[in-house]
Amino acid sequence: MGPVTAELGTDGLIGPDQLVAVVGARPGDAVLQGPAWSSANTPGDFAGPTEIRDFTGSPAAAESDERGYVQLALVASILLVIPVLTLTGAAARLGASRRADRLARLRLAGASGRTVAGVAVVEAGAIAVTGALAGAMAYALLLPLVSRIPVGGSAFTPGQLWVGVLGLLAVTALVAALGIASALVPVRRILRDPLSVAQQHAQSMPLLWRVLAAGAAALAFHQLTRNGDTSSVGVLIAFAAVFGVLAIVGPVVVTLLGRMVVRRAQRRADSARLIAGRRLLDDPRAGWRSVSGLVMASFVAGFLALFSVGGGGVVWGQERELEIAVTAEQAPGALAKARSALADADVEATPVRGDDSGALLFLDAGERAWSTVVVPLPADPAEENRARAAVARAFPGAPTASGGDVENRADQFARDFRAASVVVLLVSFLVAAASTGIVAAAAVLDRRENYRRLWQAGVPLPTLDRARVLESTSPMVVCASLAVFAGLFAAAPITLAGGSVSGTGALLLVLTIVLGAAGVHLAIRASRGLLRSAAQS
Repeated sequence: MGPVTAELGTDGLIGPDQLVAVVGARPGDAVLQGPAWSSANTPGDFAGPTEIRDFTGSPAAAESDERGYVQLALVASILLVIPVLTLTGAAARLGASRRADRLARLRLAGASGRTVAGVAVVEAGAIAVTGALAGAMAYALLLPLVSRIPVGGSAFTPGQLWVGVLGLLAVTALVAALGIASALVPVRRILRDPLSVAQQHAQSMPLLWRVLAAGAAALAFHQLTRNGDTSSVGVLIAFAAVFGVLAIVGPVVVTLLGRMVVRRAQRRADSARLIAGRRLLDDPRAGWRSVSGLVMASFVAGFLALFSVGGGGVVWGQERELEIAVTAEQAPGALAKARSALADADVEATPVRGDDSGALLFLDAGERAWSTVVVPLPADPAEENRARAAVARAFPGAPTASGGDVENRADQFARDFRAASVVVLLVSFLVAAASTGIVAAAAVLDRRENYRRLWQAGVPLPTLDRARVLESTSPMVVCASLAVFAGLFAAAPITLAGGSVSGTGALLLVLTIVLGAAGVHLAIRASRGLLRSAAQS
């Protein structure tokens, strides 16, 4: 090995496990006179011999696969940002009713509006900043583990996933600001009408503007997709509009459901169902908040359910036959050259002349005619590696591939898409379960006095707990079902226009919905002990 004259840094690699070989040739070598191979199917895969003067330069232009990964990351980010924001809002509103009551009493005692707002900012800010910093630390600690997840056939280096100190501080500040803003939402009402807040009067919920806004969002979706526009930006805007529709009409659906639950409870004399229905009617926005995380996760599941990308098996050539592209003038001696190279490498394989219709069909050697030599690949991995190395030495610069190589390249994005879909679904449902559990615990704390009075009036704890569970599960089933259909509807411009509908995705949809609903139900049940202490204290 000669002296090290340059080093290929991590910026020049896809990942830490990528192998790079730089094969040099002397000036005047016959290899330098070879054709500049190109591929119509995958531009940029092949190039003629290139003089390397240094290891500087600009990155290669983004190819279709790279653009596909960028779009996949963008879609995954959009699909996860709403559930995460829902979780942030749920955490910020933990104990919001008791906080609003304290601030309202402070206002009624004569405190100025600036004092009330300042107290709210300090109280909410301390919690929000602590949570944001904890999240930033978790991100930094988990970075080495997450970077090991392979994408595109290679893992990442931690530096490739590090957003930088300024980026991390900006995100931390943004999360803290969102938490503070969410906690400060009731302050305006406190300053305007502190008496109604202190007496816990329910706010009216205008329905007309919600229906009009939902209609406008649905119309925007129709306009974006009626011409079959499946561009990434158009589709992202389209299902963002559907997201907006769900958030707008969710409380309306909860109101209608509350009325149905009350009527059914009155017919059956079901006290637990009656309590749940009345609470949904009294505060439908709170009922929506308790299930909004699962609803958004259900939308994500519906959106990803019918996608199918690539993975059609071997298309060109044979899976275990390596095809070597050579020019027509090289063809007469290429077969003998291949046999000699394999024999020198102690590889038992018999090359044959190809029919020029295999895996390298889309290759172009400019004005030169070309041909192929086919080498059967041994079953033993070590011998296969020797065969590939011998071919590379004998035909430097010539494109080589088997049908399995071509299929593996084409199927790589499909495998990554399926893995990304599972990760997005798992994260979204975990976030949904966490937000639902937080909202359920917050509801118990906010209604501590009501639970105490009902228990003292003779309502058994099992009845109170059943009412609490029904209050969440009833809208959960209805709204999550609507969200699944909304997700299917939002994905239709891609799945139907591209013919990429997958039947196996339906099974993944059912499994994720069932597991997600079970997780949410367990999260609700987790606050049963809190209910007991609140009612009996």
